[in-house]
Amino acid sequence: MKSPRAFRTAELSEELARRGHEVIVCTVQGKYDYTEYEKQTGVTMCGMKPRFATLANDGTRRRNLFDRAMFKLFEHLLFWPWCEFHFLVGKVIKENPGADLLITIAYPHSIHSGAARAKRRNPDMFPKRWIADCGDPFMLNPMMKFPGYMKRFEEMWCQECDFITVPTEGSRKGYYEQFQDKIRVIPQGFEFSKTPVAQYRKNEVPTFLFTGRVYPGERDPDWFMDYLLKYDKPYRFIMMMLEPLEEKYPTQSGGRIEYVIGKGRGDVILECSKADFLINMTNPSTIQTPSKLIDYGISRRPVLDVDNDFRDDTAFREFMAGDYHRQHVIESLDSYRIENVTGRFLDLAEQAGGGK
Repeated sequence: MKSPRAFRTAELSEELARRGHEVIVCTVQGKYDYTEYEKQTGVTMCGMKPRFATLANDGTRRRNLFDRAMFKLFEHLLFWPWCEFHFLVGKVIKENPGADLLITIAYPHSIHSGAARAKRRNPDMFPKRWIADCGDPFMLNPMMKFPGYMKRFEEMWCQECDFITVPTEGSRKGYYEQFQDKIRVIPQGFEFSKTPVAQYRKNEVPTFLFTGRVYPGERDPDWFMDYLLKYDKPYRFIMMMLEPLEEKYPTQSGGRIEYVIGKGRGDVILECSKADFLINMTNPSTIQTPSKLIDYGISRRPVLDVDNDFRDDTAFREFMAGDYHRQHVIESLDSYRIENVTGRFLDLAEQAGGGK
């Protein structure tokens, strides 16, 4: 499946293997055959087999009556079904005792709490160093609300890990004050050679593109798209997503708005590089930054920030006229190179425990 955490895991593990490290990646594999992938990358894949958290790497998901009922009743109260990982991680560590470094990558954060549980129960088997990597915060996440009792699980893994890595400086605000000294900022990393870009040529009709996830009421394009339905000049708006939005937008726009579904990251960046400009739907909170901004930066096209409650169209009209002076500037792209990102993880490993 395509997601920021999947990219984080794959890029980091592959670069570690390229550097000669023995790398084991443990996930819920589903039915995907990783034999060829292991040969090409040198990464060893290890499968977790949960009974309830059945969403797998290959996109398959069991959704019988029991699953649907449990999810509806206990998603919020018990963090269902992801709470199961709290009890599964220990088995993985027992099967791979004495590792030099453990990197747990959330979401879900129950992987972190499961590692903390394993460390307390079997300290002799636990890896020498542990880095807990977080794409989004948990208890202090303004886009999600969990019961107060879950705070103790987050405090547990924050206490037990050596470092907490977050993608942006603003992400620090999503974690408790007493653990701030453990936080290190390491951005998302990519191997740039995998992502060729096109030589830009101005489109005959102004063409702009959005890619990524949307969240109703949070990172929500509805106001902007309703505005576009009334916009009286030619344009082409491409939305590259995992799932389409309402069909009314392509229909009522006369085809000016179109959905492109399920493309891989390389294809997305290539299409971004062909657009006149790109749309970034901003988050209401500064503690979460869309990772697609890195892809936008690689594509080398101007980026227009669009708020949820799109009211002022001044910047949009300027962009449509080719005036990009209000663009969102994405700086220091080299910090997102996987070689630099991996080096920073290895530096943390040495700080935590020294040695190989």
